[in-house]
Amino acid sequence: MVVFAPHKVNKKHSGSTVYRCARFRHTARSLPGGRIESYLIIVAVCLVLALLGLWLRDRGNRGRENAIRALLDGADALESRLQECRERMQHLRDMLVVLPEELSAGADNALQADTKVQAALKDLLAHRLWIQQHAATASPRELAQAQKALNQSGATLQAQLDRLAAISSDLQRAQAEARSVKRPAAS
Repeated sequence: MVVFAPHKVNKKHSGSTVYRCARFRHTARSLPGGRIESYLIIVAVCLVLALLGLWLRDRGNRGRENAIRALLDGADALESRLQECRERMQHLRDMLVVLPEELSAGADNALQADTKVQAALKDLLAHRLWIQQHAATASPRELAQAQKALNQSGATLQAQLDRLAAISSDLQRAQAEARSVKRPAAS
């Protein structure tokens, strides 16, 4: 504990004067009435507000960048699913060769959907062009709508891929049955 003890140096000063002089105010005697403290508070508040504004702007930019990145990643995923759909359809068409024509005619027509896949790829390209041209100026609502449309397309395509997987297993079963029927007849 520090005890105030007046010494020869401090004889003319009382205890309150020592503490008052020890405050920040004594360095700015040229300014009237302690205004330096007010100025420092105003400057500090302005700095805090400026930093808050920069942080909010940066956060908004990061949100836009994340939305654009999500759109582009979704478009990439949709494109890979479309390519997968095209490959599965080609594989299923190749499987139809083994089956008799009366069984495979309807399925072959259903699997001739290259034009649909091509149209979906063109739509996806148009979507990517929209992202390239308008994403920087689009509102967050427009970006969210674009993401929602992309997700809906992906869900629809996933349902089609699931149907193709079911058809593939049915064709493999029919193909196995067709091979088993052909073998005894050839003996």
